[in-house]
Amino acid sequence: MGKNDQHAGVNGDKTRIEQAEARTAQAETRTEQAETRTEQAKTRAESAETRTEQAETRTELAKTRTEKAEIRTEQAETRTEQAETTLERVVNKEIHLSSTISTRLLKKIPLQAIADRKSPLDELTARQREILQLIAEGQNTKQIGEILKVSPKTVEYHRMKLMDCLKIHDIPGLVRFAMQTGLLTQEKLATG
Repeated sequence: MGKNDQHAGVNGDKTRIEQAEARTAQAETRTEQAETRTEQAKTRAESAETRTEQAETRTELAKTRTEKAEIRTEQAETRTEQAETTLERVVNKEIHLSSTISTRLLKKIPLQAIADRKSPLDELTARQREILQLIAEGQNTKQIGEILKVSPKTVEYHRMKLMDCLKIHDIPGLVRFAMQTGLLTQEKLATG
C-alpha cells in the first residue's frame, strides 16, 4: 500500500468517524427534543387533570348551592302557607288575636287579596280535577282510563300536569290535598 492509499484510507476513516459523530450528535439532539416534548406533554396532562378537578369542585359547589336554595325556597313556601292559613283563620274569626295585635295587623294586611285568592283547585282543568278525584278515591291509572274512556298514557299526562301545578309529587299528597279542599270527603273515602 502506498502512502497516498494510506492517506486516503485515514481520511476516509476520519470522514466516517466525523459522520458517525455528527449522527450521534443529531441522535442526542433528537432524544433531548423528545424528552422535552414528553415533559411538556406530562405538564399539559397534569394541567388538564387540575382543570378537571377544579371543574368537578365547581360542579359540586354549584350542586350544594342549588340544594341549599331549594331548601330555602321550600322553607319560604312553608312559612308563606302557614302565614296564609293563620291569616285566613284570623279573617274567618276561627282564632282571635289580642285587640292591639289584631288592629295593627289588620291595617297592614290586604284583606281583599286574601278574599280574592283563588283556590288551588281553580288552577286545575276540569279533566285534572276528575283525575284527582278518582286518584283520591283509590282508582289506579288503568281504572281511571277505563272510567274516562282515555288511554293510561293520557291519565299519566294529566296526573303529571296536576302534580306540577299543585307542587305535590306523590299519590298520598294528592289524597290529602283532595280531602283538605273538600274534593273528597271522609264518607266518600270510606265508601270508595
